[in-house]
Amino acid sequence: MRNRRITAILAALVLLLLASGCNYKKLKEIRATSWSLESVALRGLRSLQANLALELENPSMKVTLKDITGVLYYNGEPFIHYTMDPITLSAKSTKTYHCSCILELDPSKSIMDVLASLPGLSSENMTTDISAKAKVKGISKSFAFKSVPVKRFMKK
Repeated sequence: MRNRRITAILAALVLLLLASGCNYKKLKEIRATSWSLESVALRGLRSLQANLALELENPSMKVTLKDITGVLYYNGEPFIHYTMDPITLSAKSTKTYHCSCILELDPSKSIMDVLASLPGLSSENMTTDISAKAKVKGISKSFAFKSVPVKRFMKK
């Protein structure tokens, strides 16, 4: 009798783990459909703070994204490093979220490099690496995406 209870408890735990694994797979389907720049404030010569409006599509459950960091590449070279404030996404929704981020010029770049690249700056030549931690119902999981084309986030 005792073995049956233990087996039932183990089976319930396995089902719970499988169910939570399925929920995490859905997190990969969260998409940024568009973004816009709301305001910018300089923070010295090499960084600035920007407020963004991000339109995010979340087919999953309520999730909090935190520890959001990334690198923006221009022509394959690191250009800007960024960090964003945590965002809590509503379940099964497409909404616009307002968040703050800090953008810092890559140490290998100078202000002159930025000014020289401005005339030819195009999203066609930009990619980004991004990493974050997703928290769902008290359980956290880290994820990262590499070489995502920036033009994917532009409105057409």
